[in-house]
Amino acid sequence: MEGHFFQFMAETQEQWYNRQAIEQLAQHIPFERDLACKAELIEMLRGLVIRHGRGMDPLSFGFEARNELIRLGLWSRIGPEGTQI
Repeated sequence: MEGHFFQFMAETQEQWYNRQAIEQLAQHIPFERDLACKAELIEMLRGLVIRHGRGMDPLSFGFEARNELIRLGLWSRIGPEGTQI
């Protein structure tokens, strides 16, 4: 049951906004052509994941966002520590 903890938790509005920001940034980064802008977006994403990722349900992320977070080495910071999917 430990791995399914988030199924029963309601997401607050702030958590929803943070997850949406992470998901949208992660989806946009692969298409950004300006390298300086891309680097800034990655740092912004990294900061959001470090601050808010532990309180998020990994199952709520879409395929593209999950793949980009994995590529950037940030996926392990989503969800409670030790509950990787």
